[in-house]
Amino acid sequence: MIFFRLVLAFAFITALGGCQTSAENKKVEQDNSKRASLHYRLGIDALHKGYLPKAFEELMISDQISPNQPETLDAIAYAWRVRGNQNEAKKYYELAMDADAGSATQNNYGSLLIEMGEFEKAEQHLRTALEDPRYRNQALAFTNLGDALAGLEKYEEAIKSYRKAQMLSPNWSYPKLREGQAYVKFGRPHFAQALFETILRSEPANQPALRDLIQLLKGKGEGDLLRKHLQAFIENTPDDLQKAWAKDEIDHLKK
Repeated sequence: MIFFRLVLAFAFITALGGCQTSAENKKVEQDNSKRASLHYRLGIDALHKGYLPKAFEELMISDQISPNQPETLDAIAYAWRVRGNQNEAKKYYELAMDADAGSATQNNYGSLLIEMGEFEKAEQHLRTALEDPRYRNQALAFTNLGDALAGLEKYEEAIKSYRKAQMLSPNWSYPKLREGQAYVKFGRPHFAQALFETILRSEPANQPALRDLIQLLKGKGEGDLLRKHLQAFIENTPDDLQKAWAKDEIDHLKK
């Protein structure tokens, strides 16, 4: 009987010790999660402010504390991209996807692959990003998909993708700009001109659209039209360097 009571007591103590260990482990995990989250937020803040070394430091600490977090790996990939190291960025995007990263990472990775000229692979990842209807940045994903398709010289499909992006984000002129650039490559300069001019009517200080229009119309006897757009740009842009650029372009038209 005494032996039986001792066994029960030992079992109770063992169980209690196991519960304490489990509780302690859970607390350590929670503390690590909080620390990792703090360093992640500090890294993102530094990244947004352009403090790249600080961003790397904080994000890598976060990754050490809590490895294989897709958001952290995605942020490290972006930091490497900003630093200009595409291969390191690619490695971290792939690690993030191995850790079940979502559509945002698929989109970011697809965009990087476009920069690297890997258009077929980019198309695959961008279509994967768009499979999730809950993904909030679908307009950007459709624009990136258009770029991938244009890189593959599938211009008609690219234009359809740019228009989907425009439909999803009607106040964002970038998809229309990319569509115009695709029309230039597609051999339809008149349609491209119409798109660039449409952008400039609503955004006279849109430098990329004006730059593309200048390249399209240079040497075609459209000096008066270009001067009109350049003057409107000078009047609407608050940036002195952009104003100087436009004035130089006007001087070039006189030559």
